[in-house]
Order: sequence, then structure tokens, then C-alpha cells
Amino acid sequence: MAIKVQSEGPVRITRTSIEGAWKRRATGVRTVIRDMECRGLALVVNPTAMSWVYSYKPRGMDPLTGKRFPTRSLMIGTPASHSPEDARLEANKTKGSLATGGDPAGQRKAAHRANAVKIAATVDRLVEIYAEALPHRPKMRGRGTPGAAYVATELAHLRAAVETMKAGDKAVRDVSAPDLRTLLRAEAKRPAVARHRFGAVSRFLDWCMDDGHAPSNVCLSIGKDKRPKPAAPRTRHLTPDQAAIIWKAAEGMDHGVHRDFARFLLVVPCRRIEAARMDWRHVDLDGAIWTQAGKMTKNGEPHRLHLPALVLDILRQRHEAAGKPKTGLVFKAPVSDNPLSTFSAINAKLDELSGFDDWAWHDLRRTFATGVAEVGVSESVADAMLNHKQSATRGGVMGGYQYAVRWPERVAAMEAWASSLAAAIEGKPQPSNVVRLLPRNAS
Repeated sequence: MAIKVQSEGPVRITRTSIEGAWKRRATGVRTVIRDMECRGLALVVNPTAMSWVYSYKPRGMDPLTGKRFPTRSLMIGTPASHSPEDARLEANKTKGSLATGGDPAGQRKAAHRANAVKIAATVDRLVEIYAEALPHRPKMRGRGTPGAAYVATELAHLRAAVETMKAGDKAVRDVSAPDLRTLLRAEAKRPAVARHRFGAVSRFLDWCMDDGHAPSNVCLSIGKDKRPKPAAPRTRHLTPDQAAIIWKAAEGMDHGVHRDFARFLLVVPCRRIEAARMDWRHVDLDGAIWTQAGKMTKNGEPHRLHLPALVLDILRQRHEAAGKPKTGLVFKAPVSDNPLSTFSAINAKLDELSGFDDWAWHDLRRTFATGVAEVGVSESVADAMLNHKQSATRGGVMGGYQYAVRWPERVAAMEAWASSLAAAIEGKPQPSNVVRLLPRNAS
């Protein structure tokens, strides 16, 4: 319903006249009572509330129209907060500000807008928007979009960093170098974690800049000598005899899926997350091939691996026990239908069972590369089997040629490593044969 506006005065507004105006209020009517003693001051009586309002024209001319600026109104308060005398005093203060070129209503409106932007652009709120956008953003390296594992890890580091900096309620533009120094001090004893979290914050702030939420990335204000350094590369790898110790220890795992998962990774040089998401539809048990779709690999490139008998036996037993499904997870978590994710717990249990604790899951890929190098597999073939980025970037004729001729070499390399590990498990001497490299004109 439209409000009818009626004007009264100017009159000298008193407490008595305020009470009378309140009693006379009517639904659908707004009464503006102008004050006689202070020009521009008025009591506005609405059906449900009253307020003191001071109206004025800012000094100067509007350069766009060449005319005086339009009248602006500034709410001073209510009769409950300001008596008539207090309201006049406040209005006169505003007049003083106008005399020096001020614009109180405009300044208040600008402050309200800035505060609204600040509330809308808090770090916590933008992190949630970023979390929705991140899975759809292009990869920083390579083609496609980031995988689910990367997204989850990146957001976990970002949220942990925000918590450490106590920056969640801050406007993102107010995140400062001292906040980052707080983060770096807190993680000083964990340089790898510090690097991950500092990097996650920096990538988040880059996104904020791109979307107009922040004017700059404050991470760039931290000197390069003060930023977290890359961790020294691990060189740990296992001998076949050491890998055999872990293989045997896996027999004592609480769940068969944990045993089979660990043994699979001892033979097949994939990443643990790739094995955890392995699906029966990608496994050819008859052809002894595991084909990985590009969306399942770290570099976004399709990949395939030969499956030697040592792991084929494991997979066939699992397939039989599961009812020979055509699809579904190969290594399903024991208490849910989700992929395995308790990698650290499995590792810790294997440490306990084997008495061998100086290794990590990723060391098994290095173990494979070292093991096959020992029997004559070329570095380029081993690198391709690990599906490293440099292997995926071979393009054109060379890429097609290498893919065509090196599959037999990959098969031979997998068989050589499996034979070496099987000999260690059985306590037999290591095979002395070297992998036979195929002639370049072989197919």
C-alpha cells in the first residue's frame, strides 16, 4: 500500500508535541513535522516509528548537470535517543560540517557500502565460493581441471592456514603481511606444511584478485628469502628384500583389503590415490592390463599398466569374492562403499607388523624405478611407466612412435620387477637376467 506523505510546520517541536504526533499517527500516513528553531530538521512520524531527520543540499554544483546537488537526508536518531534539544545540537554540528564542504549523508552511505562489501568479502565467505569454483578452474600445469584429491588437499591447507592466521572474519583485502608471518612462525618446524599452506593462500588470493575481491596478493610482499623453501627431495627406496618384508607383514593386517592394497602398490608403480580409485571396468584380467582414464591420473593423461601374475592373483581373488562385478571399486573401504583413504593408518600398521618404519607410500614408486633400472630398463621407459608429466608431453610423430614400440618394453619391465620381488618373497636368489630391449623396428 502506498504511503501518503503530509507536511506540518514549521513549529517548535517539544516533548509534548512529539507525544501528540505519536497519538495522531495513522496507518498509511507519514507525517513530516518541520522544526522552527533549526532549519532542515524535521520529526518524521511513521505508523510504527518516529525519527529525527536533517535535510540539506551539499555545497557546490553537480558537474554533470550544472545544477545544485539534490537534497540529501541524514537520520540523526529517534525521540528515544535524542530530545528536541539534542536533535538540534546534532543538526547544527552537521551544518558545521557542510560549511567546510562535507557531505555527512554521502559519507555515511559510502561507509555503509564499504561495510557491506567488507562483510560480503570476508575470507571465510570467499573460501566457500572458491571451494565451489576450484574444481572447474584450469590446472596450473597441463590440461583439464584439477582432480578431486588435489582439490580436497588444497582446500584443507587453505582452511588450516586461515584458522592459524585467525583471518576468517577479516575482509580479504585486509589480510596483511603480519598475518602471513603468523602462519610461517606457526609452521616453522614443519617446512613442507608451511610451503603447502603458504602456496594455498597465495593461489586463493590470486583468484580473489581475478574476481575483483582483492586489489593485490599480499603473499608477494613476503620476501623470497622468507618464503617456505621446497623440501629436499626424498631419495628413499627399498631393496627387493625390504619390499618383501612389507609384503609378508601385510598378511597380518586387520582387513584383507588393506593387505591387498599394500601388496598391489609394492608391485605396480601407480600413485596410492590412483590405486584407491581403481575400478573393475578399467581392469582387463584376461589381457592383464589396467587402463587409467585421464581424469584419474595426476597429469590428466590416460595411462595403462601391465599386470604381472603377482598382482593378477590378488585381483582375481578379489574379483571372485566380490561376485565378479563389471564395475565398482577394486579396493573398497572395509566399512563403507568409498575408496580407501586411511593411507597413514595402513602405513602405520605395516610399520608395526614389519618393524620397518623408514618408508612412505611414494617411496614404492622410487623403489620400482630403481629396481627396473638395475636390470637394464631405460630411464625413459621407467619414466613413462610412472606416468610423469615429461612422458605425457611427447607429442606428434615421436609421441605416437614411442607409444607404439615401448609397450612390450613396459611389459618386460613389469615382469622383471615382479620376478625380482617374488624371488625375495620366496627367499630365492635374485634373477640375473637383464631386460631384453627390443630393436627399434619392432612393433
